[in-house]
Amino acid sequence: MILLDNIIFELQRFGGISKYWAKTIERVDASDLNISFLESERASQNFFRSGLRLTHPQQAEDGGPTKRRLTRSKQHCDIFHSSYYRTSRNARANVVTIHDFMNEKYPTSLRDKALAYLKKQACHRADAIVVVSEQTRRDLLEAYPFVDPGCAHVTYNGVDEEFYPEPLITSFEVGENTFNPRDYFLYVGTRGFCKNFSYVLHFMKEAKAQGLIAPLILVGGGPLSPSEWTEIEASGLSIKSVRQLTSVSNDVLRRLYSNCLALLIPSIYEGFGLPAAEAARCGALVLSARGSALDEIVGETEYAFELSLEGEASRVLRLGLHSSNAEQERKRLQARSLMFDWDTSATKLMEIYNDL
Repeated sequence: MILLDNIIFELQRFGGISKYWAKTIERVDASDLNISFLESERASQNFFRSGLRLTHPQQAEDGGPTKRRLTRSKQHCDIFHSSYYRTSRNARANVVTIHDFMNEKYPTSLRDKALAYLKKQACHRADAIVVVSEQTRRDLLEAYPFVDPGCAHVTYNGVDEEFYPEPLITSFEVGENTFNPRDYFLYVGTRGFCKNFSYVLHFMKEAKAQGLIAPLILVGGGPLSPSEWTEIEASGLSIKSVRQLTSVSNDVLRRLYSNCLALLIPSIYEGFGLPAAEAARCGALVLSARGSALDEIVGETEYAFELSLEGEASRVLRLGLHSSNAEQERKRLQARSLMFDWDTSATKLMEIYNDL
């Protein structure tokens, strides 16, 4: 029996890891594998879990941490696979999934160090380690030399079926905002250190200097802070040229991706980079930074920034964003994005289970 630990649904109400886990177990649940789920009643508060209708048995887990450890230690199973760095001493084999090494590479708090410790302990006990990109696999083997390379398996994240290219339209509205096709830059997600939002503003400044004036649309990431507004103004951008949509549906996000001039994602580090894959699936031009898992999403391209070099924003702009080259790049990225598929990811995971 395979015991799948849904602890992430209790730790997050909404987040990338819980989305990954929901998409994965939905497909494993539909298989003929002998599986069971371990979760508490609080898991139902998670956005992604609330939409799942699992058919295999679920084992309740409640109480404080000590009681939970005792409960888990009594669970006899062939394979124990946790959604977030837990292992079982009574399992014949443990499987661990790792999404990135952000906590190890760029720690900013005690919480980061604690999570790094949990990750390392889980890897010590793991019989198979699932990673979401070749970049994360390299990071894993570099950080933990004790890991057998043969135990580290890459299964890419997928792109939801709701993302596909929409035909360009004259204009469309989101709330009080009206957007025109190929007339705005898009940025999706948080704006922490590794996301390199300062480079987005640098790029916008260079675009303006070259006569390309288009608004910057921010999706998610929380409200802009006073210091961020100060940085925006220091970049020469007007407050009106930066618009923020705090929360949008996948239908709206698909339209924003499909009609944008380009998605800007100059991250210093990504374990995968889901917005880049989603945007590419929608036929968007993706302007990313080299040197992380984003390289695996965009492949070989001139439309990527080498952050260590001066003048990269200007170079990419000179390639042309309205040009035939840009249109060819959009088509190439859309075709490449088809490799990021949840069904394929789940199939590879089940192959790992069968091999243990």
